[in-house]
Amino acid sequence: MREEKDIWFVDDDEIFRFIVKGLMKEGGFSDRITYFDDGDRAILKMIEISKNGGKGPKIVFLDLSMKHLEGWQLIDLLNEFESCSNIVLVTSSINPKDRLRAEKEPLVKGYLTKPVQREDLEKYIEKFAP
Repeated sequence: MREEKDIWFVDDDEIFRFIVKGLMKEGGFSDRITYFDDGDRAILKMIEISKNGGKGPKIVFLDLSMKHLEGWQLIDLLNEFESCSNIVLVTSSINPKDRLRAEKEPLVKGYLTKPVQREDLEKYIEKFAP
């Protein structure tokens, strides 16, 4: 079975994904990344990986506000998979309730506010997906 990519970005903002692709290419990470434009596609991929006995990503950069399956719902679903253990929220939300909720969620290992810098992303990649 082929090795799955170990870094996921789940964000429905096309401009954000475009910017991140450039940042990750500059950092030399582009061949390790899968991009999803909604949480539905991400959870379907996780189900497929699990059924095939594969390992999920080492780190998921996740937007909270998406059209279909929003970030908190996706986190609840990802809690069901043993192979998903590190989520970094990447959000434009400045709501303190989101940050407090993130601190209580075991899967959430970080919280970044958009716009993000390459160094911020790399810090988490180096920590969870070296």
